[in-house]
Amino acid sequence: MNCHSTTIDPRQIFRAVSVFAKPVVARSVFELLVTVVPFVLLWALTWTAVANGYWLGLLLTIPAGGLLLRLFVIQHDCGHGSLFRRRATNDWVGRTLSVLTLTPYDSWRTSHAKHHATSGNLGKRGTGDIDTLTVDEYQ
Repeated sequence: MNCHSTTIDPRQIFRAVSVFAKPVVARSVFELLVTVVPFVLLWALTWTAVANGYWLGLLLTIPAGGLLLRLFVIQHDCGHGSLFRRRATNDWVGRTLSVLTLTPYDSWRTSHAKHHATSGNLGKRGTGDIDTLTVDEYQ
């Protein structure tokens, strides 16, 4: 496929993205470390700052919140079994992160799997869906 091509060959796209289909353990560990370590340091620094001045502590919660969101994204990847090769490793990392994200991993994983199984099926609307109406329901 080149910049002048008007057709998309799904096989070429599949080949191009297939390198991302399997977890690279070193990269997974790296992403985990560059998120958990700064989060824990910011968390400790925030508590220290709050003891010495409310506003600095409040300011530090902004980057800590961003890292907390990233921790949940990593937990989400564990729930899909895509962060590490082994399901058990994904589950234990996900459970550990759930202590920080305050999102019970096994319960969330079950409801999220149900969401994926029924997403786009208007007859099975429910858990985790964005309200989608048929034309008749809208009118």
